[in-house]
Amino acid sequence: MSKLLCYFTVFGSLISFTAIAQTEKQDTAISRHGQLQEVVVTATKFPKPVNQTGNSVIVITHEQLLHSQGETLSQILDEQTGITINGANSNYGKDKAIYIRGAGSDYTVILLDGMPLYDPSGMGGAFDLRLIPIDEVERIEIVKGGLSTLYGTDAIAGVINIITRQAAQKPVEGNADVSYGSYQTFQAHAALNGKLRVFTYDVQYDHMQSGGISEATDSTGKAGFDKDGMNSNAVLARLGWDIQPNWKLQPFFRYDYFFGNTDAGSFTDSKDHYQASDLNTGFQTTYQLSSGAIHAHYLFEQTHRTYHSESYGDSRYEGRHHDAEIYWNQNFGKHLQLLAGSDYRYLKMPDTTAKKKNPSVYFISPYAALFWANEKGFNAELGGRFTHHEQYGNNFSFTFNPSFIFSSGITLSADISSSFKAPTLTMLYGPYSPNPDLKPEIGYQYEAGITVPYGNGKSNMQFTVFRRKIKNIIVYTPAAYINQNEQRDWGIEYQQTIQATSKLSFTGSFVYLDGQLTTLQNGKDTTYENLLRKPKASFKLSAQWQVLPALFVGSSLENIGDRTDLDFNTYPFAPVTLKAYTLWNAFVSYTFRKQYMLYLQLRNITNTSYTEVYGYNTMGFHIIGGIRARF
Repeated sequence: MSKLLCYFTVFGSLISFTAIAQTEKQDTAISRHGQLQEVVVTATKFPKPVNQTGNSVIVITHEQLLHSQGETLSQILDEQTGITINGANSNYGKDKAIYIRGAGSDYTVILLDGMPLYDPSGMGGAFDLRLIPIDEVERIEIVKGGLSTLYGTDAIAGVINIITRQAAQKPVEGNADVSYGSYQTFQAHAALNGKLRVFTYDVQYDHMQSGGISEATDSTGKAGFDKDGMNSNAVLARLGWDIQPNWKLQPFFRYDYFFGNTDAGSFTDSKDHYQASDLNTGFQTTYQLSSGAIHAHYLFEQTHRTYHSESYGDSRYEGRHHDAEIYWNQNFGKHLQLLAGSDYRYLKMPDTTAKKKNPSVYFISPYAALFWANEKGFNAELGGRFTHHEQYGNNFSFTFNPSFIFSSGITLSADISSSFKAPTLTMLYGPYSPNPDLKPEIGYQYEAGITVPYGNGKSNMQFTVFRRKIKNIIVYTPAAYINQNEQRDWGIEYQQTIQATSKLSFTGSFVYLDGQLTTLQNGKDTTYENLLRKPKASFKLSAQWQVLPALFVGSSLENIGDRTDLDFNTYPFAPVTLKAYTLWNAFVSYTFRKQYMLYLQLRNITNTSYTEVYGYNTMGFHIIGGIRARF
């Protein structure tokens, strides 16, 4: 506890240097107190001011993304309050794991334009972040907490909605971006979009390659480990058709390919490699009503992954994912809103070595939620989802999400919710130690928060405390996967924001986490601390300064506390401590002729030596420079 108080003391002394970035006009609304409020979609599935939800919401705007040129999606997410992307600063080709509030990477749903991405062939089903190029992205909305009522399986820790760039309103528009930097890293992006009468179009291409660093750490410093490079390509094509003034249809096609050289394990060099691809196609449609809308989408997704090992040869995995959803939101007067819908998913894993050859499973989930908002400041959400799973049967999820806005603009919020994670095809049917009798993991979340605006609403302070329990956690044993463990986590998040001037802003946050895992050993429950690779304490600070109309400067400082990892070269796996570290990054851009931007991204300026995963390297000081053009 004394260490926690020390962090708070340090944070309090620096808090005057913290703030929030400005938001764009089209993404704001006027509150009843005359203050601009961010409008989000992900928290409710339809546009709603963020202060009318009891959820913890983070919005990364297009402007913020422009000021992050040269970073990857993983690095941008890693900078957000309460989020750690393990491997974000390791070799570009190394796998990336999402930890929201200390939860494992399999407990976060990744949405692309509101549609869930999923890998049925993966052990946990988590989508590979390396397959999404950041230059495709217009905006990111992150909602933390249990969200299975709206998004179904896996939404135990939160949801990340990656919203891609929408078509322009002119007949022809476009943009291009080229950059080069340390480790022979080259990135290129090109996009062409526009509107022709009732049709819109959008075509994008992205490429990234890097010579990389050695993925594994050379513990002797003399072994001469080779560098592990990567190469990725992505194509996005999307059309829009205004069938009627209130009815729009949008078919899409997206393909991503990733190749990366890898090593055999911690401290172990090799000529192994990994390649993955993700194809997703389908359509989205919206029919606007006088006081609401009907939305529907269909997504087909096919994933391929191949691991090539010098020692064991190739291991191939394939997954197919169908997702069809329809939902309706309706306003009933000024105060009451209804959301009702149903989601159908079909998962298949072509694998003749599985206990059930080429296993598949479907589940269907009707859901509904009521939203109440009035001019006196009280807002609430009450909802539930019933899920019928082909294999394990039925389960129910709920959410109760009230908030109250005082006349001063101070907002109190709370969240009580349940969520679930369905067992994956690998867990149910193999090929390794399957168990078709597995039950879903069930999560319960309790959260309370306060937001205090000041400075005419341009600055604020946010404080959140949460507690989460996950029951029936599925664990691997040589005999079979079993429901055995229980994880309990709690934590606090504190964020202070200041708009110092119209040109200068700061953002700062402090997060403290704690967690315990209860497992059955020798017939008795055993409880021990469990935050593997997740820091108990983290501190993040950033500044944004529009020095001149054409010149922008940004800088960030991130302190990550001690973490625990495991040495997988021993048996039983021995715990090891990863030391705390601090990273300093900076960004500079210069815009000329209103359509060209030169930029420079500097990362790990102090060339700090640190570890994200035991036995694996991280990048030292590196720099990326580029030019972005809009036409």
